[in-house]
Amino acid sequence: MVYLSGRAERIRGGDPVTEKRLTWGEITEKYPDHMESKTVREERRWKIFDFRDWIKAYLFIPFDEGDYQDMAKVIGERFAGWRKQCPDFDKDAPEPSDAAFAIMKYLDCACTFFPPMADDAPVMRAYRYERHKGAGDGFVPVLVRPDETLLEILVMNADPESGADCFGFDLKNVAEYRKKMLAAPVRDGKAVLEELSGQYKTEDGDDETDRWDEGAGEMEGGYENCCFSGLRDFGSRMTGSLILARIPVKNPWEIFAFLPFGNWNECPDTPELMAAAKYWFEHYGAVPAVMTNDELEFELLSPVPEEKAMEAAAEQYGFCPYLDQNGDGTIGSLADVLRQSTVWYFWWD
Repeated sequence: MVYLSGRAERIRGGDPVTEKRLTWGEITEKYPDHMESKTVREERRWKIFDFRDWIKAYLFIPFDEGDYQDMAKVIGERFAGWRKQCPDFDKDAPEPSDAAFAIMKYLDCACTFFPPMADDAPVMRAYRYERHKGAGDGFVPVLVRPDETLLEILVMNADPESGADCFGFDLKNVAEYRKKMLAAPVRDGKAVLEELSGQYKTEDGDDETDRWDEGAGEMEGGYENCCFSGLRDFGSRMTGSLILARIPVKNPWEIFAFLPFGNWNECPDTPELMAAAKYWFEHYGAVPAVMTNDELEFELLSPVPEEKAMEAAAEQYGFCPYLDQNGDGTIGSLADVLRQSTVWYFWWD
């Protein structure tokens, strides 16, 4: 469903639209992403056209009958694949849960609800489109996997006066919390990460100090991570229910004023999340992209440079000590992941 200014429109699944690359006859679903990213780059370069007017220029490409036949074929293939993953197509699609409705109400911004599906392509297509659109329209899209636990965390931070009933939050209190977080100066991200690292060094004890030495462990044993893990429950072939929220902020780190999911156990609080996210955006272009009740994922345009990977890995261990349960638990192995990956994954217990 799409929620905008109190109106709701049902979306029944994927977006079986077919597009072209610059070479005629080769059909690919990547074309809009390619063209929109290109137009965004060109608009920033020349500063002479209205972003909203010309980003859809590819719609005016003159197709001939052969092109339409090719499109019809791919549309049919995509529709058949969607039918296969959604056997209950003729029935009503799953409605958002009470927690999902409550989180969309809490966010108080335009949201799209996606029911569980085997193929996450429709979700990712929508997210990619909103990433491009948000650059010009002043919002940051975030994929949220809603449940009652996440709602409890959000309300605990933004409206603690609501008590134990997380569904009974007051939007006025939530709005005041956002205003307060956005008005406060963002702390120095490097200092915050060093502070967190020092805290967990002390808690780990002497037997763990080698892990915090930036030279500990070789930069090896890692892997490439370019896909979001938080869209699915572990081991499930289906995505969870998902909300694509268009958070109305200019800067990526400000999304935590709307989604303050930290401040429990070792998970950083909202000012710390904002500080770390600002630092990582400015240094690596990392953007918060996916959130569950205990997971946070960032997306980057390109991996961390190899010469900075060890430093970034040390910072991430301070930010999220549970990363020591990945690979061999050394900074070197995490650094090997970071130098290959465009997705950063964090989780807290």
